[in-house]
Amino acid sequence: MTGLSLPELVRSGEYRRSWIRPDVLAGLTVAAMLVPQAMAYAELGGLPPSAGFRAALVALPIYALLGTSRHLGVGPEPGTAILAAAAAVQLADGDPARYAALMATIAGLVGVIALLAGVFRFGFVAELLSKPVLVGYITGVGLTLLTSQLRSFTGVGIDADNPFVRVGQFVTRLDQVDGPTLAVGVSTLLVILVLRRHRPSWPGALIGLAGAMVAVAAANIDVVVVGDIDAALPRLDVPGVAWADVTSLLPAAVGVALIGYTDNILTARSISAGQGYEVDANRELLAFGAMNLAGSMSGGFPMSSSASRSFVPATIGSRSQASGIVTFVAVGAFLLVGTSILAEIPQAGLAAVIFAAAFAVIDLEGFRRIAALSRSEAALAVVTCLAVIGVDLLTGVLVAVGLSILLTLGRVARPHDAILGEGAGLDGWIEVHDDRARLQSGLLVYRFDGPLFFANGEYFVERVRAAIEANPGEETSVVLDMEGVGSVDTTAVDHLENLIVELQGGGIVVSLARANTKVLDLLTRAGIVRRLGSDRVFPTINAAVQDHRRRDPGQPDSDSRPSEERNS
Repeated sequence: MTGLSLPELVRSGEYRRSWIRPDVLAGLTVAAMLVPQAMAYAELGGLPPSAGFRAALVALPIYALLGTSRHLGVGPEPGTAILAAAAAVQLADGDPARYAALMATIAGLVGVIALLAGVFRFGFVAELLSKPVLVGYITGVGLTLLTSQLRSFTGVGIDADNPFVRVGQFVTRLDQVDGPTLAVGVSTLLVILVLRRHRPSWPGALIGLAGAMVAVAAANIDVVVVGDIDAALPRLDVPGVAWADVTSLLPAAVGVALIGYTDNILTARSISAGQGYEVDANRELLAFGAMNLAGSMSGGFPMSSSASRSFVPATIGSRSQASGIVTFVAVGAFLLVGTSILAEIPQAGLAAVIFAAAFAVIDLEGFRRIAALSRSEAALAVVTCLAVIGVDLLTGVLVAVGLSILLTLGRVARPHDAILGEGAGLDGWIEVHDDRARLQSGLLVYRFDGPLFFANGEYFVERVRAAIEANPGEETSVVLDMEGVGSVDTTAVDHLENLIVELQGGGIVVSLARANTKVLDLLTRAGIVRRLGSDRVFPTINAAVQDHRRRDPGQPDSDSRPSEERNS
């Protein structure tokens, strides 16, 4: 079932009255989660809590109108907030008003980038970030979040920007820990974590903060509180920044757009897969862009989605984006009458909310699974994590993407290859490490499992030469199994032609087997087929081998193995 926006569900008649109750319940639950998260994530981004509410109140209705995921919990999110903050703080010069304008500008740039990408159907860009990059990135973000809240959580005077330096300051200043502040932070965090484990559908952050407020007021505990919050309703306003600021912020905006959209689409797809509908990647780009552009003009900052605010509606039974409209109404109503309550929230409690978010995104299990499958990919995940923590989020992601490309290029340039033997009792040819493989003197069947292109053409030639040396007997025929060669470029054509000339000069008959139509067409146009002879191109390995046996019937089969393993 294709994903539809809320208006499309209504117009098509697919929305059912029985969905109203679970949608309303899910919307109210998410509203209870969103209120403390919007405040905490705005503060994480260096903005007042009102910015978080303005951003959320714009994102919710826009996504409901345009988005194709029925459960995605859009709005303030820690990763995009801290990534944008790292860029804005460098230009703000300590001016809060200018800083807010710069954050709104980044949101606007993210919106424009995503809208253009959606128009040109660039939804596939989410695939650019591999699993190791995502695991390393999100874990790096989680650890950065933890260090960013050490001051508010413990009362220790920490003023460093780098996470490693923050930890160093914390360790050397443990004597500054404020007991009441730490007690409020720890108790709030415990409530959130316990409820997350045993009552995941309950608004743990809201319950934890409510308990912290009651405890602080009842015991007259002296801790720092949030303070006055304005009504925070969205207002139409274009950020007032210079063109030079826009160009300076553009690289960061590209990074935020890539990370934010990837987070959206991965979360949306993971939920939709179990709910029986599909998500349209290009329309998700449009929805993501529209909500960020609107957020820019309403005093907000870059937004994405929250995994917790996405999975909870699905577990409650929500069936459509109507839950987002309910969340919008509930949060707006609360802000009109409840800002005086929000002012009494302890800062340590908000820090606990961010701590809980950090614990949720640190993916140790992801590291373990990747390490069990591939050491090189595990190293990539670790490098990404360390780059995100030690340098900055955007640089860390760019470094990781670059390393991913190099790792992929290395694999393609040096793919798996094999000498093949006839499978005893099997109607086919198998790799020689299998005991059932029988080799025949005078014949080499060689398979290369990757595209032939400029980066591996010479490597391919070297591997064929080595295979001939390793194979028993004096070769009179070489069959190149082309099934694994999906494409060939002009550089590789030259290498292949040189190899054929070399082998034919040594009296070896060269044949091709199982080449796909695209590859065969290119080799024909390049003159390779003419050099081989059209009768040297076969649809199967068996056909090529039968031709060899007709030409050289006296060669016996051999059970010997090549002197070196050909499965690297």
